[in-house]
Formats: sequence, C-alpha cells, structure tokens
Amino acid sequence: MERNTLHIKIGIGIPTYNRFDLLQPNLFLYSRDFIDTDLFIVDNGNQGIMFTPAQILTLEKNIGVGASWNLMLKKIFENNNYALILNDDIYLGKKIHEIIALIQSKPDKFIRATPDWCAFIIPKSVYEAVGDFDEIFYPAYYEDKSYEYRMKLKGIPIIVSPDLNPYQYSNSRSAEKDPTLLENRKKNKKLFIEMWGGEPEREKFKKPFNK
Repeated sequence: MERNTLHIKIGIGIPTYNRFDLLQPNLFLYSRDFIDTDLFIVDNGNQGIMFTPAQILTLEKNIGVGASWNLMLKKIFENNNYALILNDDIYLGKKIHEIIALIQSKPDKFIRATPDWCAFIIPKSVYEAVGDFDEIFYPAYYEDKSYEYRMKLKGIPIIVSPDLNPYQYSNSRSAEKDPTLLENRKKNKKLFIEMWGGEPEREKFKKPFNK
C-alpha cells in the first residue's frame, strides 16, 4: 500500500539516550516494515549511531524527551501530516499499511498505546493546536501527562488503542543504565502538581501555574 493513501503521509521519530543497544536490531526491522518512510532518530547520548535509511540528529548533550519530541515533530511535519513516535526500547511489530489503516479508522485523532506513551501517533493538526511539549519536564517523565491535560483543555480526544501496542515492550529500560532518571521522576511529579494544581487526573488549573 502506498504511503500517500488518502493523503496520509507518515514520518517516524525515535529518541534515544543510552539504549541504542536495544534500538539497533530493531532499526533493520523498521526499514523493512516502513519502506519509503521518513525516519528520524534523536541521539541524546552521542552514541555514534550510523544507519543510512534514517536521518540521525546527534546532540552534544541530552536535551530531554520533550525537546526531542519537539525537534522530531518539526522535522517530520515538514513533509508529512502524521508522526509516529516510538521509544527506543520497543519493537512495534506493525507494517506501514497497518498504521495507515489505524489512522484511517480514527482520522485526525491522537492515538497512543494502552501501556503508556511508548508508541503514539500525533497528527500535524493536533500538534499545531496544542503546541510544543513542555520542555521544563527535564530530562523525562510527566511531559506526556502534561500534554494529555493540555489536549483535554482544548477538547481534543485521546484514543488509547491496543492496535498500537508494541510487539516487544521493555518499559523504560533507559533507567537501568542511568538510575538518576528515576530521581527526576519525583522532581517532575512535584513540578507537574505545581504547574496544574494536582496530580494527573486531578488537575485544577486551566492555565500553567494558574497564571
């Protein structure tokens, strides 16, 4: 099936910090699963990634998950109207025609996997309506929860679908190599509460920091 079916053009983005060892074998599978599809990799750990079909964005320092998503989405949306964002420690196990079919069944909708944001599809229209991910949640955790709430404030539905669940799911393996990431989860949870007036699903503020 052609990538431009019903004007659907998909680009793929994968941020990685310290688990290219998990991503590397899956890249060859993705090159088979997503033929003629733009693929961007943000290398936050300067891991020396080389993979010809992909556009590698190598950074001197870790800019964090939110900033990485923003960087990839801007690149993807230059030539595509949908972005499929994946964790570096999963293998999705879907073909391009399956992703297109999922989008066709839920056009112009934000879709994520049922476990969490390990895999999600965001239309360009949603990104333009909601804006950038909050980069203050550095380096990781709660940037996704904040975006979910911001979509809710905009009246944009969030589709949680098992059709986007990965074939292999590792559940944030980056923390195995860098335990400080878990410390940042606590810090960012506190920041989220300050920003939105409560924990996820208990937010009170309509504007960040109630301002």
